[in-house]
Amino acid sequence: MVRITLFSAIMATFAIVAVTATAAEADAAKPPIQTLSKGVSEDLDDEGKPMQYINSVFGDEDDDDYTPEQLEQRSVMRRTKHHHKHSRKHKSKTSSRKLFTVGPASSDSLWSNNVQITWYASHDLQNPQCGNGGGSWQPENSSHIGAVVKGWTDGPQCGEFVKLCNKDANNHCVQVRVIDKCAGCGENHVDLTKSAFKKLSPSGSLTEGRIHGLQMYRSGQKPNPWDIALFGPKLLQG
Repeated sequence: MVRITLFSAIMATFAIVAVTATAAEADAAKPPIQTLSKGVSEDLDDEGKPMQYINSVFGDEDDDDYTPEQLEQRSVMRRTKHHHKHSRKHKSKTSSRKLFTVGPASSDSLWSNNVQITWYASHDLQNPQCGNGGGSWQPENSSHIGAVVKGWTDGPQCGEFVKLCNKDANNHCVQVRVIDKCAGCGENHVDLTKSAFKKLSPSGSLTEGRIHGLQMYRSGQKPNPWDIALFGPKLLQG
């Protein structure tokens, strides 16, 4: 009985070795699994740098677009973000952001040389047709987003960034993200938020209502850091 048991154990050992060898050969035939080194991010900008996402809460600060209650709330939020001993210069840091450029960047390519802009606001901005991140974010008057007509031949698509420039407004250029459809627009027409429109208005206000003759560029680079308050979440499905 002892010999039979020993013989069975030896045979079982050979079987395990054979199965292990077969599995190893099968694994060797499989393509290698691609892994990322620790600290390497898949979410990169156009220059290959890791994307940074921030939420300024306020977006583009145009105080005249807010009610007194909203202005007071904004003031409280500012105070909570800065230590009381900070100087006034530090307290106004967010409002001093320059959200326009003078002229396009070298990486921008001309898309259209004769674009008109209008503006829409408040409740009309809510629930954009391109999505709002599943309802977790809604555009505000202080966002930098735009709406275009559905079916614009070779026009900007949902989620794309464009740069609009107006030579008659000191050549100011503003980067906006297309996240909505405009039923009343035609081709070469972008409907903007109030804050984006003002940056491109010669008067710096909304009084023009409609402005013709702007240049629209394919924006060569996505914003980095990416301000969610300005452009919404990266994924727009909703």
